[in-house]
Parts: sequence; C-alpha cells; structure tokens
Amino acid sequence: MPMLNHCKKVWTNFLSCGGFDAQALSGLKLVSASKGRIICELPLEQKHLNRLGGCHGGLLSTIVDVGGSLAIAAENMFATGVSTDLNVSFVSGAKLGETLTIDSRCDRIGGTLAYTTVEVKVGDKVVALGRHTKFVRLAHKTNAEKKASESK
Repeated sequence: MPMLNHCKKVWTNFLSCGGFDAQALSGLKLVSASKGRIICELPLEQKHLNRLGGCHGGLLSTIVDVGGSLAIAAENMFATGVSTDLNVSFVSGAKLGETLTIDSRCDRIGGTLAYTTVEVKVGDKVVALGRHTKFVRLAHKTNAEKKASESK
C-alpha cells in the first residue's frame, strides 16, 4: 500500500498541472502498485473514441506515456523524467463502456535512462503494447533534493 499511495501522490501532482493528461485521463484509477510496477483502470468514455467508435490511438499512446511515467514513480521516484522514445503497437480494438486495464512496469532505471513496458487490455484481450523510454538524470537530482528537504 505505501507504493500505491506514493504513486497516487505523483498522479495527483500530474493532474494538478492541468493540460492534456488531466483532460484525457481524468477517470484513471490506480488499482495496485509494487516496486517498479503499477496497475490502473480506465473506463472508456465518448471522449476516448475515434470517429469510428473505437478507442482512439492517441489515447492509447497517452496511456503508454503516463503508464511508463507511473511505473517509474513506482521505483519511489516523484519526478519521472521526460520522454525520449515512445512506441505503441495497436493490437485490437476497444469500445465505449469497456474498461481498459493498464499494466505498466519499469524494466530498468539507470542514472540517465529508464525503460518501461505498458500492456493495455480489456479482460484477456490485448488492445495495445507499448514501450516508453525516459531521460531521468534530472529527475534523480529532483528526487534527491525533495528527499533532502523532507528530512529537514
């Protein structure tokens, strides 16, 4: 539970900044977290659909971006770096009213880069698979400064 609470604080910070994440993913629910891994759920709403009524590829790309960031947060990081590469494979569709389950993990976090994998499913059906690489050198510095200020 402590890691989930930490990730919820990070997510609340993301949302408080407004912008695209807050608009597109306001309904995202963080379900569970452990070291380097987080599970989230998102019920699909009308705003998440493309013109054909399916889950929009841009939404799935945003989910891979945010999912990767939250997986880095699950490494006990508050700052999560900036994207350097994002790859998404759209495997199958999802539609209005279905709930996406997002399983994100941090495969490796180094001093400069972090590598994450995100799997998006509806039930047992894979909807999208993503990889997200982030530059984290400055995030490590921010995290160290935050921890130092909290210990005073």
